[in-house]
Amino acid sequence: MLPPTCDKGKIKTVHFETLGCRLNQIETEGAAEFFSKNNWRVQMRPCSAKDQADKSVCLCVLNTCAVTGKAEQKGRRTINLLLKKFPSAAVIVTGCYAELSQAQIAAMDARVVVLPGKAKSALANVPEYLEQKRFQQAELLAAALRACFAQKASQAPKTAAPQKFAVEPFALNPKTFFAHSRASIKIQDGCDNNCSYCAIHLARGKSVSIPAELALERVAALEEAGQSELVLTGVNIGQYRGEWNGKPIDLAGLLELILERTKSVAVRFSSVYPETVSERFAAVIKDSRVRPHFHISVQSGSDAVLKRMNRSYKREAVLEACRRLKEAKQNPFLACDIITGFPGETEADFELTLSLMNEAGFVKAHAFPFSPRPGTAAADLAPKIPERIKDERVAALNEYSARAKIAYIKSFVGSVRPAVAESAHGSASVPQGKKLVRAVTDNFIHAEILLDQAASAPAPGSPVMVKILSVNESAIRAGQEWEALAELA
Repeated sequence: MLPPTCDKGKIKTVHFETLGCRLNQIETEGAAEFFSKNNWRVQMRPCSAKDQADKSVCLCVLNTCAVTGKAEQKGRRTINLLLKKFPSAAVIVTGCYAELSQAQIAAMDARVVVLPGKAKSALANVPEYLEQKRFQQAELLAAALRACFAQKASQAPKTAAPQKFAVEPFALNPKTFFAHSRASIKIQDGCDNNCSYCAIHLARGKSVSIPAELALERVAALEEAGQSELVLTGVNIGQYRGEWNGKPIDLAGLLELILERTKSVAVRFSSVYPETVSERFAAVIKDSRVRPHFHISVQSGSDAVLKRMNRSYKREAVLEACRRLKEAKQNPFLACDIITGFPGETEADFELTLSLMNEAGFVKAHAFPFSPRPGTAAADLAPKIPERIKDERVAALNEYSARAKIAYIKSFVGSVRPAVAESAHGSASVPQGKKLVRAVTDNFIHAEILLDQAASAPAPGSPVMVKILSVNESAIRAGQEWEALAELA
């Protein structure tokens, strides 16, 4: 018999974990906000195998990813860890992995509740639902949640105008943030592309966009709450399509409205496709409040590989996008995603990717070995690339990235940049009598700042000016995030 859980009238504790992209993180923050408003105690710290078992938690929520096979493996490991470390808790598993592998996840344990990723917004209803209930066992709680989610699904209209569903994917857009110092707003979900390697469009469905008026309301609320910077995020924000004054607008149009209707909040983007960087987009981002940091979804520098990937652009489009970004912003931080070892990728194809990195001026590559996803066209493509060669190519891209990032940050040593203060936890490397402050500059340099214990530290999320003092080369080569030493200016 498990100890009592979720007794009515008592403060209840919910533990959140997120795997994968920033979009997942923001959706988790949005769900956590609903629980917090209903007087739940919210835990956002990732659970570790070294943690002691905690019987005070009665509900866990895991937001999963399915971008690679390793992401799904991590999802299964995390589910098992949550079941072990929180023996009194029901575990809600949602996200892309939960959308694609519902039966497999549900079979793991009676305490596991699968909430498919497309129905993730139902998390907003859970706190109020549980407020009216009393459960003595986690299995009973899990069964009740399964019934609740099934009822909600059955009540959903079978045929509805697209605009009726358009707001649902944006229910989990938070106004307050538990784990992030910089705010984000989800403006788009899903994807209309059909890339041969990608399962995310299967998990999240067709592209939907937040109504422009609602987006502007949320941006204004974040600015009024004191946020100095926000990230526009989504699965493929280049597919944003809204309406303003009876006329259609795209991402550039939405950004233009945000800049017109706010006073000080700075804006950056989670990721854009090469074709998103039109002449008009490049003109709008010249505004000083748009951060000089852009992450481009590239995947390969070879036209032959891009064609097999069913990507909608060629190598030259990537180069043109980067040229426009560098014309609009002085020395911007350019990052990209690269998949190595795609079926049929030759050594010549990979050399084209390396040369593209250099020619375009990318500072960072997020390199992934190709992982066949069930249900996608590329899962059956041949010839397969040996894992050893995939790993060698990832290592080569990581080495390029380390060299490029070190050179980029060195070019800013001695300069003063606007930044946003971040939360900083204690570290054994902090000298006695000092405390650590962290900040992310406008051009995405992650800086550490040492202050005297008596000095006043900037609050997380507040704007600061920092002077870059030196580059932390060893941290960069180790793949660690904090890349430079700085001081408050």
